[in-house]
Amino acid sequence: MIVGLTGKICAGKDTFASMLLSDRFAVIDVDGLGHKALEQNRERIRESFGDEVIASDGSVDRKALGCIVFSDPHKLDILNGITHPWMVEEALSEARKAEAEGRIAVINAALLESMGFVRFCDSLVLVTAPYEIREKRAAERSGLSPEEFRKRSEAQKEIGLSLFSSGRKVVTIINDSDKDSLSRQVSFYYDTI
Repeated sequence: MIVGLTGKICAGKDTFASMLLSDRFAVIDVDGLGHKALEQNRERIRESFGDEVIASDGSVDRKALGCIVFSDPHKLDILNGITHPWMVEEALSEARKAEAEGRIAVINAALLESMGFVRFCDSLVLVTAPYEIREKRAAERSGLSPEEFRKRSEAQKEIGLSLFSSGRKVVTIINDSDKDSLSRQVSFYYDTI
């Protein structure tokens, strides 16, 4: 079984995923694969965005790249065209391995829909939280200014929109409180799967 897990920036999908870790679930962190995809495609990224996105140690400077792509939707599309195919292939390989081991694979991806994962999923989980709470979490977690958060949030405006018309079961988790409240929802989710 493959579960798709998604949510906008700082909604709490990673916290939800961390609460699933057990012998029963294999969580595949697509954002983590994104970091690997940047390094796997470093030269194509340099060619597309210039030397300013390469750090002094030769790695991709994610912060510099983020400033470029989150302020220009066309440039974000270019980056996604470079990294997404590699990420999808890796995530699906990990999911199939987990299924072969008798575990439930959880594909944790903010861009679950646009990357084309939904068609591979048996069920879907959407973690949501109000804008103001997500903005506060982003400032505390990553030091994002309100303007930086707004740009990233706007780049994710489509997240969750097509899930309910996918024909798959969708569970919505509302993460507008504390971790205890989220933990109770995880427990309820265990009972529904």
